[in-house]
Amino acid sequence: MDRDEKTAHLEWWANPFTCLARISIRVTTVAGTGEWEALFSSPLDQDVRENLKQLIDADSYFTLRFDASAVEVQAEDFDGVDHLRLTIPEL
Repeated sequence: MDRDEKTAHLEWWANPFTCLARISIRVTTVAGTGEWEALFSSPLDQDVRENLKQLIDADSYFTLRFDASAVEVQAEDFDGVDHLRLTIPEL
């Protein structure tokens, strides 16, 4: 299977004007699945991990922003909060 790794940002917006979190990540996609696996570009400290877990629990929808594009994704943590699975929500 083809795998493609890119650097991106995961953003959590409270409203169109307020971004509460912007985290640099490395995403790996498997062709044809519509899913990404995300790892944080640098280790998160305990406070940031707890805050991210609270955001995911409150509303799991994030913006996945690449250099020239962005897409809304739903985040699901696995392997703790250090590793996320991102999917494009079905309409």
